[in-house]
Amino acid sequence: MKKLFVLFTALMLMISLQTTTLASSKKTTNLTNKEALHIALDAREHFWSAMSGYKVNEHTDYKLKSFTYKDMTYNYLSKTFDTKKKLNSYLSQVFTQEAITQGLNDYQFIVHKGKMAVPVGDGDNMLNWDQATPKLVSKKNTLRTYEFTVPTLDGRKVKRTVTYKKVDNEWKVTKIDAVI
Repeated sequence: MKKLFVLFTALMLMISLQTTTLASSKKTTNLTNKEALHIALDAREHFWSAMSGYKVNEHTDYKLKSFTYKDMTYNYLSKTFDTKKKLNSYLSQVFTQEAITQGLNDYQFIVHKGKMAVPVGDGDNMLNWDQATPKLVSKKNTLRTYEFTVPTLDGRKVKRTVTYKKVDNEWKVTKIDAVI
C-alpha cells in the first residue's frame, strides 16, 4: 500500500510538472492583449515591491530600518531583497536586464553595509491598472509596444506606453517604471 501511495504521488507530481511546463511554454509564444495586461500588472507589483523594500502583496505593515546617507534617507530592503542578487532575481521575473540596471540606477538603489537600500519615497499613484485597456501599437520580431488607457481614481483616463521584449521565450517589460 505504501509503495502504491509513493508511486501515485510521483505520477501526480510528474503530471503537474508537465502541465506547468506546457502552460508556461504556451504562455510565452504569443503576446495577447490579455497577457500584456497580466505582465503589466505583475511588473507594477514588482516595481512597487522593490521601491517599498518588501513584497507588497505579502506584507501590509512591514517596518523597514531607515538610515541617512549623503543627506538622503534610505530604507534597507527586507531579507527577501537584501542583496543585489536577490533583488535582481525578483525583478528579472518581469523586466529585462537592461531595464533593471537602468532602474536601479535611476531610483538610486545602493548597497550600504552589505545590504540593499532604496531612498524613502512617497508611495503609490492614482492609476487603476486593474482596469487598463491595452492596444497593440507596434509589433516587431521580438518587440511589442502597447498603449494602455488607464483610468485614474478620480475618473479621468491617461495613456501609458509599455514595450515588451522577448527574452528566452518570455515577454518582459523594457522599462522598470513603465507601469507606475
